[in-house]
Formats: sequence, structure tokens, C-alpha cells
Amino acid sequence: MKRSGFTVIEIMTVVIILAILASLAVPPLIKTMDAAKGRLAKTNLKLILAAEKVYRNETGKYMPYLGGERTASDEDFRKYLGLDIKDKNFTYKVTGGDTFTGIAEYTGTKYPGAKIIIREDGTIESTYPPSP
Repeated sequence: MKRSGFTVIEIMTVVIILAILASLAVPPLIKTMDAAKGRLAKTNLKLILAAEKVYRNETGKYMPYLGGERTASDEDFRKYLGLDIKDKNFTYKVTGGDTFTGIAEYTGTKYPGAKIIIREDGTIESTYPPSP
């Protein structure tokens, strides 16, 4: 008797093996995606810092919205810096005064209170993603 095709047991075995392999691959993928979000926020903060320094060198003053701490909107970044920052995972806040400080706060529910801070001298503090 000649068989053609696979039995149900063989197909179920292959499906189970694939499910086990997928379950092993998903957690590292999620970690990598979280790390990429953090790198994007750091890059955006560095970009804002560099653009603010150019603005300050050209005008001799901080951007008008840096009079006190407040959440800078995309409109502020476009108007004063010519930047189009679009990030659904973080909100960006900047402070002025004697020095510039940029803060990216995580807006999701996975890491409440996580943030990334960049100072005018380029030092970065980060609680995103939090250490396990």
C-alpha cells in the first residue's frame, strides 16, 4: 500500500514544534523592540539638543518656549528648530534657564514612570527600559 500525503499525527507534531520555536523567539524580539524605542528617543533628544544649540548660537538666546519647564509640542519643534519629531511612545519635555535639559517620558503602560534625560553636556540618564 502506497501512502500519499501526511497523517494528522505528523502534521500536529510539526505544528507543535513550530509553536514551541515561536514561543522561544518572541521574548527576545519584544526586548529588541523596546531597546529600539529607547534608542529612537535618545536620538530624538540628541537632535533636539543639537538644534537648540544651533538656534542659540544664531540668536544668542534660548528658544522662546524654554522660559520654564513645559511639554514642547511638535509645533514648537517645527517652528523654532525645523524638526518634525513624531514618536508615539514618548513625550518630550525641555527645560531652559542656564542649561538645557531634555526629557523623554514613556507614555505606555508597560514601564510606568520610565524616562530618558539628556543634559546640555551630552550626559544621558535612562530608566527605560527598566532593569529586571
